[in-house]
Amino acid sequence: MRKVSFLLVLLVLLVAACGQGRAPVAPTRTPTPAAPGATPAVPALSLVVTAPQDEVVVKEAVLRVLGRTSPDAVVSVDGKIVRTVDIEGNFSTLVSLVEGPNLLEVIATDYRGGQASQVLTVIYAPQG
Repeated sequence: MRKVSFLLVLLVLLVAACGQGRAPVAPTRTPTPAAPGATPAVPALSLVVTAPQDEVVVKEAVLRVLGRTSPDAVVSVDGKIVRTVDIEGNFSTLVSLVEGPNLLEVIATDYRGGQASQVLTVIYAPQG
């Protein structure tokens, strides 16, 4: 009987010692799984071309295209990747124009495969 009492006291002391210093555990909420086939909400890819304006007439053969997109996007103008996109998504590049109307296609693409585009018409009239 003495052995059993001693073992019970020892067991109680061990349990008490193991529980010291522990903070109570707060219950956590289990995330609700998305419905089958549902796509997670992803912020839309933005693209705003600030210059030039659509259907503008210019006298110079070289034109600066300016704009802003999502910071993680890659921008191309007429198929050429713009190398000067800053951490806020501002971009700038020069394009060469031919005399008459020129279509400029600006495309922004993000790593998720999202895409935004804008097509502008710029008219180069050197004698205008």
